[in-house]
Amino acid sequence: MKIDLTKGQYRELIVMSAIANSVFGILGDALSGTDYKKRSDTMEKLEEHLLQYANLFDCGDLAQDHNGKNILDDEHYENIILPIIDDYDELELFNGLANKLAWRDFVREHTDAKRKEMAKKNGGYFGVALYDYEKKYWDEFEKYDYDRLEVVQKNEK
Repeated sequence: MKIDLTKGQYRELIVMSAIANSVFGILGDALSGTDYKKRSDTMEKLEEHLLQYANLFDCGDLAQDHNGKNILDDEHYENIILPIIDDYDELELFNGLANKLAWRDFVREHTDAKRKEMAKKNGGYFGVALYDYEKKYWDEFEKYDYDRLEVVQKNEK
């Protein structure tokens, strides 16, 4: 089989590969008992294979030799891949935290019976009902980042 790629498509394929390899690597290291480590190893081999063709695509700047293997150039990883992953991580933290805090507030303000009624009415979907709760946190984080986020310990009785 033959796949024709432009230089630009090849570069984007390498970016995609590096991001996937990084994500699977992080998950594989953090979550034992999953297949993420195996998938990370597979992605690493695929990335190595793809990087063999860097010079053919006039993209030699993407690859570096490491013990006889072509790996992604460290500078490219640090300047291109890591900022993408960092942006994604920040966005996911922002959205995940807003969602978790919104759900907490929503549960505090609506009884089990009311939530069951809402779930039945909306087919189990709470997105519309949660929107204003989430928006409060999105606005907070956008304006103040996490500077005003505090853990307050209440005295347990």
